[in-house]
Amino acid sequence: MIQIAVPATASRTIKRVDLIAARAIGMLWQLMGTIGGIFLRQTNKIASSMAALWATLALAVQPRSWTVPVRAVFLRQMLFTAVDAIPSALRFAAAVGVLLIVQTMMWIDMVGVSIDIIAPFLWRSIVREIAPLLACLVVIGRSGIAISAELGTMRAGGEVEVLDSQGIDPMTFLVMPRVLAVMLSVFCLAVVIAVTMVVTGYAVGAMMGAIRTTWSDFFGEISRNFDVQDLIFFASKTLIAGGFAGVICCLEGISVHGAITDVPRATSRAGIRALTAVFAVSAILSILFYDKFLVFKFG
Repeated sequence: MIQIAVPATASRTIKRVDLIAARAIGMLWQLMGTIGGIFLRQTNKIASSMAALWATLALAVQPRSWTVPVRAVFLRQMLFTAVDAIPSALRFAAAVGVLLIVQTMMWIDMVGVSIDIIAPFLWRSIVREIAPLLACLVVIGRSGIAISAELGTMRAGGEVEVLDSQGIDPMTFLVMPRVLAVMLSVFCLAVVIAVTMVVTGYAVGAMMGAIRTTWSDFFGEISRNFDVQDLIFFASKTLIAGGFAGVICCLEGISVHGAITDVPRATSRAGIRALTAVFAVSAILSILFYDKFLVFKFG
């Protein structure tokens, strides 16, 4: 039997290569475990939000859930989230309407078409995309963070446990009326924003000489191109996105554990997660509605 002597330097090199390979494999497994943990945590959060939204809708259709205190909470939340937010929504809509008409005029000069031809497309982009997103931003900025702070303060102060000990369901009394109020507020504010953007855009465009038709002709051209699909898409996007935003803000507030100092962190998480959910829901609904992703056609 022939034995080959391996030099000491070569043996050390082989051991070093094996050690590097083992470390690389270990780092790869650690990276895969980290990615898997993140994926599982995000999946769990999405499932919890969907379950809470479904439970909210299930409670809302039961007449016995609408006791006098629950109706009072719902009305107060509607007042704060929808009615008090109208001035902010009008300012946002007016500013975005001016920016939109300015950009439209720039493209008109480049392409060489009249604004009467582009008006229906502008209206559909406002109804399907811009108005729902702006309404969600207004509601999350004004009310979503406030809801998470309110519920987080109640949880840190032990008020949620007191309600539970008295036989009052926190889901029915605290979460359900606030989520429904957020959903309806997003829908109503999106209507206000869409109308304001169109009126502001027409007024600015008429003053700048870009729109040369009367308001009746301009509005008639828009109304002739408005169909049922636009209404369905508008309602689904506002209600679903508003529902997820409301549920996330409520869950982040309810999940506060510890001292009152944990409330600011919960409110910041609620705002970021709600905004992320709104954009994700908007993208998913757009893909489902248009049946395509970017330039790739499905079906």
